[in-house]
Amino acid sequence: MLSKKRKIDSENRKFMNEWTELYCFILPERVGAIPVCLICNSTVAIIKSGNLKRHYETTHKDFHTKFPPGSEVRKNKLHACMLSYKNSTTTLIRCMSEQEKSTEAALRVCWVLNKHQKPFSDSEIVKECMLEVATALFQENKKIVTSIQDIPLSARSNTRRTEMLAAENKKSLFELLHKSPCYCIALDESCDLVDSEQMSIFVRFFDIENKVFREELLAILTFEGKTRGEDLFKSFDDFMKKSDLSYDKIVSISTDGAPAMMGKEKGLLKRIQDNNSGILTYQCIIHQTSLCSKLSATLKDVMDGLIKLINFIRSRSSLQHRQFKEFLCQCDSAYSDLLQHNHVRWLSKGRVVERFWNIKEEVKTFLKNVDTEEAKKHSDFLENNRNIVAMAFLNDILKYLNTLNVELQGEGKLICDLIQSVSAFRRKLNIFKGDIEQKKFIHFPTIFECKNHSEIINIETFLSFLSDLMKEFDARFKDFSEIGKLSQFLKTPYDVLPDGEWTDVAEKLFNLSKSKLQMEIIDLQEDVSLKQYRSASTEEFWAKDAIDKYSNCKQLAINLATMFGSTYICEASFSKINFLKNKYRTKLTDSHLEDTLRISCSPRVPDFKKLAKEKKCNFSH
Repeated sequence: MLSKKRKIDSENRKFMNEWTELYCFILPERVGAIPVCLICNSTVAIIKSGNLKRHYETTHKDFHTKFPPGSEVRKNKLHACMLSYKNSTTTLIRCMSEQEKSTEAALRVCWVLNKHQKPFSDSEIVKECMLEVATALFQENKKIVTSIQDIPLSARSNTRRTEMLAAENKKSLFELLHKSPCYCIALDESCDLVDSEQMSIFVRFFDIENKVFREELLAILTFEGKTRGEDLFKSFDDFMKKSDLSYDKIVSISTDGAPAMMGKEKGLLKRIQDNNSGILTYQCIIHQTSLCSKLSATLKDVMDGLIKLINFIRSRSSLQHRQFKEFLCQCDSAYSDLLQHNHVRWLSKGRVVERFWNIKEEVKTFLKNVDTEEAKKHSDFLENNRNIVAMAFLNDILKYLNTLNVELQGEGKLICDLIQSVSAFRRKLNIFKGDIEQKKFIHFPTIFECKNHSEIINIETFLSFLSDLMKEFDARFKDFSEIGKLSQFLKTPYDVLPDGEWTDVAEKLFNLSKSKLQMEIIDLQEDVSLKQYRSASTEEFWAKDAIDKYSNCKQLAINLATMFGSTYICEASFSKINFLKNKYRTKLTDSHLEDTLRISCSPRVPDFKKLAKEKKCNFSH
């Protein structure tokens, strides 16, 4: 029978203090340390007296003669050797510690600069500023200035650290995603300054380690050629396979209404659903509310005339624009200029009308002083009281639409909250319609100012617009009615009926057992231990460990809480991309753009000390 091989680690060998006197060896105070010779700093592999003795007798024969054992001379020599060894190791440890501190400082500076989307070269400016501050405040303490000088903050070093921080962030994100039970995606595409097409993909998921819901950048996919549905899907599918992400975990996808995205036959979402038919897909709620408010007929003509008037004042000539601003300044006007309309911006139309309405009298006076045919034409447009009343209506109704739009914007918005805001606005439209029919105008203060023109107020035009608006909202948000039925369960689970319609919707949309949901919701409502969490936010309530035993209810809540209601976060990322890849940084690579954006959008802060210890540390040269 073969005997087992001896394992030295299991023998628990102990270093004896007398070996220092006999063989001039010591054992450093650290885990896994091995004996070190005080004379030549050599080491032996095993804590064993025979090994130490062999080294001492073969290598240091003269030492035994010059410093006899037990003599005072030998004791003094050993004491001096021990001090020398201690000083040398302390210096090394201190040096490594200072290098790690410098690296940590560089990482922190890099993180902050990327958070604010600053160029890599700005790190050198930061270092210059720190040196100037340290020189002014700590003139007598040269060590502080030296420490700052040692921090590696060159543009190239900052670039490498950005790559390292982004890679670490991405790695931890995918680790969390693989542990998460499900996740939802918001994606949108846009062109940057150099016409490079990018698809921004964000993910919302439940972080089971920290018991919180997170929204983070998943990827920025770039396209060199066409961006058809098949092109978008190929890039997206390649990314999913490369990242080892499963389509089965995706609950929903929100995007804009572009044909390449929403096409019923060849769109991106249709192709994704071919991999998982259970994925819910829908158009961004904010985009849909904007599409609902399209103007037509009389109101469109008035809005177009107003835009032409503003463009005439602002863009006809630089001299005229300067004269107009000087005129507003002399009149002590509420505003110093008019706003120009931008179709891309969600709030633009309402803001343009509101600004114009507040300074319309100054605009009238200025146009009368401009001696051109075009100015006279615009002046006549403003003298038409029907146009003024139409602008008054636009000012009021667009203000309500903008208020709704702002409510829908922002990160971390639950889809149930967005549906709730839209539902409330749809009910308000009935109130607005009745207010105009009765000609009281209590909800239209700007029209109320024009009551002296009551004989020309075109009630039918306003009612027609509101009716069309109601029809648009009914048609576009029909698909959200079922998710809306789950809102009460998510927000106030103690108030829902166990046999309510929400259980049917949950079974249909998420394939959850209706019978188990009914039993669990009753147990949850009677669970006295959960009463302490009732004051917590919706997300905090469902993230608690105590809810885990109601697995079906919690799964339904997580599905709803992770769903994106809009692509707001994607639109915000495009604004950051335009800021990052400006006309001075057009050569910024796609990988560095994604790295910077990933750090900028991440709510998680890395462990800088751990990273500094793991990576190679060097002082600044």
